[in-house]
Amino acid sequence: MKFRNALISGAAIAAAMLGASMAQAAVWNGAGGSSWTPPSSNYFGPGPQTSGGVTWSSTNASNQGGSVYGYTGGYGFPPNGSWSGVPMEGLNDSTDAYGVTDSMTFSFAHPVSAFGGEINWVPTNAPVTISAYDSANTLLDTLTLAAGGANLQSPDAFYGFIEGSPDIAKFVLTDGYVGIRNVEAIGLAVPEPSTWGMMLLGFLGLGAVVRAHRRADRKLDALRA
Repeated sequence: MKFRNALISGAAIAAAMLGASMAQAAVWNGAGGSSWTPPSSNYFGPGPQTSGGVTWSSTNASNQGGSVYGYTGGYGFPPNGSWSGVPMEGLNDSTDAYGVTDSMTFSFAHPVSAFGGEINWVPTNAPVTISAYDSANTLLDTLTLAAGGANLQSPDAFYGFIEGSPDIAKFVLTDGYVGIRNVEAIGLAVPEPSTWGMMLLGFLGLGAVVRAHRRADRKLDALRA
């Protein structure tokens, strides 16, 4: 009986481990994604800022003016180089003297299958990480980019996560002045250009109908007078 119970317990543990591994997202290199680019607004602060089905926010509201969104100026990641010219999001902060970290979060109007971008950072003693969460705020996967003052991944490269289904509700970057640009995603709920054209035609058609009704009303009013 003890042996049978041990077998059942072992099977349960294996099933739980299998379920946990299936819930994890895989690290993604951007293949098959579509570009998402924020407006070049050069915004400083905690957000939120929303564009194309993506809402960005940060816990850094004040250090060096706050985090940056759609920033096109010079941004350094010593000793990992610097960026300029391409709209980016940057944390603009690192772990403070009290061990408090800051983060940036990309939340999606509808969960996506994949999200990531070209990422760079300043190596710090606290871990520099990226993480993906589902709609229940369950961690799907995380990747440590730097820790202990050293790079654990190659800087200034593409990093992201991909799922077999649209489960990623938010993408979080933490610590080390981390920045992201040239973002790619799979499954963003944004209208295609053709859809925008159809919407515009619909609005124009609606305007024409309203104007026709107004002209008809004016004619009726003139006849009644």
